[in-house]
Amino acid sequence: MHPHQQAPYVTIRAIQPVVAGLKELGYNTESIFNKVHISSRVLENADDGIPHSVMMTFWQEALSLSGDDQLGLHVAEATPIESLGVHTYASLSSPTLREAYHRACRYQRLIHDSTDLLFKEGPDEGILQHVLPDGRSVPRHPAEFLVTLWARFGKLISGENWAIRLVCFTHNAPKDISEHQRIFQTGLQFNSGRTAMHIANNVLDVANRGADLGLSGVLDDYAGRLLKQKPRLNMTSQSEHVRQQLLRMLTGGSPGVEEVAEALNMTVRTLQRNLSREGVTFSGLLNQLQHERATQYLADPAISITEVAFLLGFSEISSFYRAFKRWTGKTPAEFRVKKAIYFQSPDQSRN
Repeated sequence: MHPHQQAPYVTIRAIQPVVAGLKELGYNTESIFNKVHISSRVLENADDGIPHSVMMTFWQEALSLSGDDQLGLHVAEATPIESLGVHTYASLSSPTLREAYHRACRYQRLIHDSTDLLFKEGPDEGILQHVLPDGRSVPRHPAEFLVTLWARFGKLISGENWAIRLVCFTHNAPKDISEHQRIFQTGLQFNSGRTAMHIANNVLDVANRGADLGLSGVLDDYAGRLLKQKPRLNMTSQSEHVRQQLLRMLTGGSPGVEEVAEALNMTVRTLQRNLSREGVTFSGLLNQLQHERATQYLADPAISITEVAFLLGFSEISSFYRAFKRWTGKTPAEFRVKKAIYFQSPDQSRN
């Protein structure tokens, strides 16, 4: 696949572990490939790629075949580590989980051309977060697959010290969350505007008994060469530029498309055309950004709801309330009270 193509692509490294996990669960992956009209031979070249839309269709067909409403969780649990590639081995050989997650972020571009994996350092915790620069949310099953893999890596590296503070998803809570409880054993926050996992610093800094600095150095060199051979594509940069510009302009007023286009030195028509090529709209980007930031600001009790509205560009508190109700089904005050929807673990629920 070539960099000049317009649609976002994922490398075969992204689909290999999904296929491997489905096979471990006993599903006929060849029939899924036939349904999405690509050959299973694409798996032979990890550096090749498929359109992101095809990857999402592959997940949908796998869901239809399995009938498993917890498919993302179960595939991630079943995926053989050896199917996850050089970037995973480099991470697993790191001296601590903190360094492992930093490596995972560094090598995210080996998997997906247009998404980012971010690790945010805090005074008492770190937050690993998957970010789509085009403003869309990760669909439920790929998101749950991804976060379950994060948890698997965490447990492999930190061992008996492994614990998660909070897991966040953008999708609504499914009817049955017992598998989420079993796997994550922590607070769960759905419809949160982000795909993220919070881990305490004392867990992040536990020494990795399986660390191999010599091996990680060799793998870093190899992965680094792969990155140099795979420059970042420009096809999603317009939406990311718009998001960054919106962040700079939000406070004190909601910027219009005309203001953003002028700040980016282009016409409104050109800006909208470029976004359209990426499958997004200006209003969609603005809404997603405001949604994400709203849930983050409301998690901090030191920031009043009026301040949150101002920081997000709403001139009237009532407008913010209506928008937030549309995004989450709750008012900002209700969301703040119930910002983390904690569920008892299966063991606790039997007490």
